[in-house]
Amino acid sequence: MFRSSLLVALGWYVVVPAAVLVAWSGLPVAPGRDCSAMFSCLSPVEQVGLFMIFVGLPVLLGAAVVTVAVAALLARVVRWPVVTGTVSALCGVVGVAALVAAGQGFR
Repeated sequence: MFRSSLLVALGWYVVVPAAVLVAWSGLPVAPGRDCSAMFSCLSPVEQVGLFMIFVGLPVLLGAAVVTVAVAALLARVVRWPVVTGTVSALCGVVGVAALVAAGQGFR
């Protein structure tokens, strides 16, 4: 039960960034861009890749920790792995968003 829930949560963590990557890869590149600034001439796919390296990996790690904790608690109560995995993935994303918002409040 717990493993199936984690696989569902992992599926959400793979599908959503893949959908964002597919959506951004279809964006046209503006002609006549000024490439004098650093990272100003990256394609949309390269921008997503750079964003995922610097921001996405730490967020994914934090969300994964929260997801495992929530899935461990919910797997004992809820008997459907799809519901448990989806709720735990959502709690992981919301938990990380709350931590980021709290960190911005301290600045």
